Amino acid sequence: MFMRKPQHRQFEYTPRYYDPRKDEEARRRRRIQFERTVHRGSHKPLLVIVVMFLVAYLLYTYLQ
Repeated sequence: MFMRKPQHRQFEYTPRYYDPRKDEEARRRRRIQFERTVHRGSHKPLLVIVVMFLVAYLLYTYLQ
């Protein structure tokens, strides 16, 4: 309450081996890989739900 708040430390860091072209390529690869994984997994839950409803419907008709 009566004490000063600690200030955040500021660092001046310059990377030694920075290549902007390489950095952009790595960023693009990560984005493409993320988009591919999101796109691949989007249909799986829908398929599981459809199969579950189909099994439930078949059990319902079989047990009546």
